Amino acid sequence: MDILTQLFFYFEYIFWFLLVFTIIVFIHEFGHFYVARLNKVKVDKFSVGFGPAILKFKDSRKTIWQVCLIPLGGYVKFAGEMYPEKESNKDDENSRDLFMNKTSLQKASIVLAGPFANFILGIILFIIIFVAFGKNYTPPIIGNIESNSPSEIAGFLKNDKILEINKEKINSFEDIYNILDDNLYEQINFQIERNNKVYYLDVHPEIKTINTFIGSEREINYLGIKPIFPPLIKKVLEDSPANKAGLKSKDKILEIDSVKVKDIEEVISIIEISANQNLNFLVIRDNKYLNINIIPENILTKDGKEKGRIGIIFSKERKKINFLQAIAASLNNFFTISYKTLIAFSEIIFGKRDHCEVGGPILIAKVSNDVASQDLISFMSLVALISINLGLINLFPLPLLDGGHFFTYMYEFINKKKVTKVFYKYFQTIGLFIIISLMFFSVFNDIYCRVLN
Repeated sequence: MDILTQLFFYFEYIFWFLLVFTIIVFIHEFGHFYVARLNKVKVDKFSVGFGPAILKFKDSRKTIWQVCLIPLGGYVKFAGEMYPEKESNKDDENSRDLFMNKTSLQKASIVLAGPFANFILGIILFIIIFVAFGKNYTPPIIGNIESNSPSEIAGFLKNDKILEINKEKINSFEDIYNILDDNLYEQINFQIERNNKVYYLDVHPEIKTINTFIGSEREINYLGIKPIFPPLIKKVLEDSPANKAGLKSKDKILEIDSVKVKDIEEVISIIEISANQNLNFLVIRDNKYLNINIIPENILTKDGKEKGRIGIIFSKERKKINFLQAIAASLNNFFTISYKTLIAFSEIIFGKRDHCEVGGPILIAKVSNDVASQDLISFMSLVALISINLGLINLFPLPLLDGGHFFTYMYEFINKKKVTKVFYKYFQTIGLFIIISLMFFSVFNDIYCRVLN
């Protein structure tokens, strides 16, 4: 049974990896295909995967669409994409359909279309998330302050509202994370509101090394503060006290036994000391107030201690925004992801970051499986993130990547002549060597960082 469970576990990893990868690659290749058709280039084949075709058909323009046995990527084959053995006959009426006979700008637009399709996919997915589910919103109000932390030493108090950091306006705790994530600081200047008065505090953060969720180490600004997470219920476990009493997903807990609760930790602390005792919960559901009585069950922790549990999982609060705000937030996500990706790559190349922050197929499979088991929002966010990253990496000016082809066609445009067959041949060979080397690095790096380690 253990072997079957383990096999199913690995099958789940592989399934979610292939699903995420196939969606992103299909959109990428469709970008190339669509712009090629706009430029009247004959497309011989559109393939999802490699190897023998298991499903295929030919459309009215004689393009073969196929799904292949090995679903690791895909490709679009244009007529006349590579240099033919003999020169193309310009007088041949079909030569107008050949890729290599198009102008440099037309070819450049076709190779750029793949990465831009990935960018558009990422932006659209974020827009859908924001419109349908709202945007993550954690009020910039301090919940807990760790003892002897830089924030406690600086004079922060619970319920302080953060207004500005280093003269940048703060609207949510997410803004705080973004600012602190950009640089390591010796001093951070805070403007806060406390009891309707404004105060200025200077914090000297500790630089701490943490283990990230992808298995690498990273230095962060440690302040020792936590936000207030409103007690909004994400999921109610089956056959749990909460489920039997009638609590539901999206309920928000306002009071327990007439005691107001504003934070998840306040709710948890009351429940944990109230095993087998009746608790009255005041919740809001669809703008209606409900009183629900729940008796927490008594459970044993790993260290042998007893505590109460009702069987709920909390979620972050999401703030509803309109369509225009969703577009703005999605574009902001796109530029933030792109900027941080480029910074991370440069820091890894120059040894400022751990090489384990580079993810390959094992990491993508693991994260895809972990995220898919959570909710639709997390899965869509992951697809958007990887799609934007893939599009960005494809723009790197390396042979065989779209960015390399783009620079080749720009060279042709500027110099008013095509590159030679010899140059093109060596360019492709060097590119193949680089790509294979990077693939081996990503796989072995994954094995070292996420399996052996």
